[in-house]
Amino acid sequence: MQQELIWGYLLLCLLLATLPWINQRLFFLIRLANKSFIVRVLEWAVFALVALMAGWGLEYQLTGSIQSQDWEFYVSTLFMFTIMSFPGLIYLMKKTKPVVAA
Repeated sequence: MQQELIWGYLLLCLLLATLPWINQRLFFLIRLANKSFIVRVLEWAVFALVALMAGWGLEYQLTGSIQSQDWEFYVSTLFMFTIMSFPGLIYLMKKTKPVVAA
């Protein structure tokens, strides 16, 4: 049971990290004609906070308490979320700018 919850959380993080880059909707609700890069980054930051809160909820559900963490934990978590967003960012760049062979 515990293993499935952890894998589900990682898949949720991957989905949340990728979604701002692959769709034109703002938070799945508002359809935008042209979603700028800054809007995508802000949406990604909000999704990172949502993933962090989901992680706290999962930790509380599994252990019954939430461990206090230092800043190093949050920086490494942010970088992992950044790495998870890489496939969506590559998709966006390939979709918007065609690669020209030299």
